[in-house]
Amino acid sequence: MPITQLLQWSLWGLSLLLGFGAILALFRLNFLQRYIPTKEEADRLTALVPVLQEELRRATEDIDKCRAEIGRLEAEVGALRILKAWNEANPAAAEEIAAKKRALEDLKVDLAARHQELAQVEARLNEVKQETNRLDLEKAQLTQETGTLRDQLAGLHKQKAELEMALRDLDDQRRQSETKLSTLKEQVAATDAELTRLRPELDRVLREKREATAERDQVVASRDAAKSELALLTTRVEATQQELKQLRDSADAKSKEKRQLEDEIATLTRKRDSIAGDCLKAEEELRKVKTQLDQVSRERQTAIAERDKANLEFTKLNAEVEGLKIQRDDYVKRIEELRKDYARSGGVGDTDIGKALEDLSQPALKFDFNRSANLDESAALQHLAEHLRNKGLHYPDRVQLAFHTSLKAAHINPLVVLAGVSGTGKSALPMAYAEALGMNFLSLAVQPGWSGPQDLLGFYNYLERKYKATEMARALAQMSRFSAEDLPGLAVQPRKEQMLLLLLDEMNLARIEYYFSDFLSRLEQRRGRNIQDTQRRREVSLLVDAGSLPAGEMPRFIFPDFNVLFVGTMNEDESTQSLSDKVIDRANVLRFGAPKELMAAHATPDAPTKEFLPHAKWEQWTRAFDGTGFDDERKTLTQLNQTLETVNRPFGHRVYRAILDYIANYPNATTDAARRRNAFADQIEQKIIPKLRGLDTQDDTTTKCLDQLGQVINGLQDAELTEAFNRARAPHLFEWFGVKRS
Repeated sequence: MPITQLLQWSLWGLSLLLGFGAILALFRLNFLQRYIPTKEEADRLTALVPVLQEELRRATEDIDKCRAEIGRLEAEVGALRILKAWNEANPAAAEEIAAKKRALEDLKVDLAARHQELAQVEARLNEVKQETNRLDLEKAQLTQETGTLRDQLAGLHKQKAELEMALRDLDDQRRQSETKLSTLKEQVAATDAELTRLRPELDRVLREKREATAERDQVVASRDAAKSELALLTTRVEATQQELKQLRDSADAKSKEKRQLEDEIATLTRKRDSIAGDCLKAEEELRKVKTQLDQVSRERQTAIAERDKANLEFTKLNAEVEGLKIQRDDYVKRIEELRKDYARSGGVGDTDIGKALEDLSQPALKFDFNRSANLDESAALQHLAEHLRNKGLHYPDRVQLAFHTSLKAAHINPLVVLAGVSGTGKSALPMAYAEALGMNFLSLAVQPGWSGPQDLLGFYNYLERKYKATEMARALAQMSRFSAEDLPGLAVQPRKEQMLLLLLDEMNLARIEYYFSDFLSRLEQRRGRNIQDTQRRREVSLLVDAGSLPAGEMPRFIFPDFNVLFVGTMNEDESTQSLSDKVIDRANVLRFGAPKELMAAHATPDAPTKEFLPHAKWEQWTRAFDGTGFDDERKTLTQLNQTLETVNRPFGHRVYRAILDYIANYPNATTDAARRRNAFADQIEQKIIPKLRGLDTQDDTTTKCLDQLGQVINGLQDAELTEAFNRARAPHLFEWFGVKRS
């Protein structure tokens, strides 16, 4: 191929390529102008990108949450299916949930009480620490003062030794002076004797004066010399007497100073002994405080451990509550469905209420009586003593009378409590008493889990639409004279003319304030109320929970009538709850101490009497204090209340009236002075002495109070009460365990 043609083809190809490139460039420019945004649009889109990214992130999170929620809901659906199967297999789950709810509420209350007790323990610990620091400071000051006083005492002992040595030197000088004085006296006596002897000689010389002048001069000179010597001796005697007087004055001064020093030494000795006694007392107090501090520390550690345990249990219960909430929601739905079905079925009529309360109409009393008894009180007490002997039970006469009188005073103290160690016959006495006197008897064993009045009286089961009555509720309904009016349409077997002794056995296994406090208040409020008036009676009656009543239906009530006597037993050990002041003030508490002599007498069968004691006869036995009589006891109670006020343990009008009512109801107390003393002694034992528990017997005010109370007790001529009182005040803290009667 010629080169020219090759060049032409190359130019033609190049032109073709350039044309094709131009066309492609024009096409691309038109495309970009159509689809690529402008600069403003690009800026706006650039600013919108972060917002869209954030929305995308949130949408992604929402999608993840929804997926997690869907997974959780699927798990809950599975759990609900399992729970539904479990509920169908366990129809009693509703009652268990209610019990767990009550237990949870009890634990919450107990936890709050534990927190409060812990705060009190910590406050008490801080007070004890402050008191310990103060006592340590006082002990250091006393130790420093004791050292100073000991140094002063040593200096005084040294001064005393020096003074005694100086006094001995003065005694030696005095003895020497007395010896010299004796010698001078002898010389003076000799001189006097010589003068007496020379007087006749002088007369003879005078008569011979004229005859012997030279001899006279010699005699005169001798006489003058003797007179000079006599004057000298007289002067020496006077000087000696003056010196002796000075020595005597000095000796008297030294003796006086010695006595003063001895008095000062005796004073310092007494002060030293007092300081030593104070030191010993302070050390004793310090030991006590340290002991209390150790006890508080142990209590605090125990409280902390219990708090931690309670917190752990609370955490577990919270987890359980969460599960129970789900069950509750399911049960609520089921209940709503049941209520709807129940409403569709036409509601509750009169016959349905009767059916719901039919459990309450079941008889609860087991003794069968065929006639009424007509015994007087003395014969009844004799029959009681004989019945106890036949059953092999040994109760002192004082205990039998105290129990009988406490029951008679039920109008002001509606509860009788038999307290003491286990195995002393607390539960056997009420049953034997009911058997002997012809009373119905019912014993209820208190359970530790009791937490409300429903444990005493029963509750309404909403699933079964029935009232679950207790033996106590059935018995009260049988004994009430108003059951026909308060429980219309219910066929209750009446025993309103008879008496019932109801025993709450081991009543302090649970907190009495939880299940019995409101009931006890209603028993007390019956006094002085017109119970014939329906509205006034229902204010002190017990409401029967019969569920949702239809329109026009009145609530049902049970009135605890006066023919029902309430007795409780309690063991005083570490596993039980103590009685509150509210319960103690409304009860007569008889304490059963350990028996002095253990006996195991053979018991012979003795069936309960077939004759019942009418309530009207019992009312004839009882009497209320009318405000007159018993002047000595009233005066003594006023003085005792003033005495107890000095230790912040006074009593009020209720206790004052209860004591006088007890004395008024004590058999033959109005005519027999010994019986009246015994009744007063019983109330001192039951009402007064227990208020002194925990007092410091070493305190002067407490000692004075106990001495005055001891004088009253000594005047009652009750040796066993006196012995128990002296035994209670012997420890550092007053401890009362009752009287051991024989």
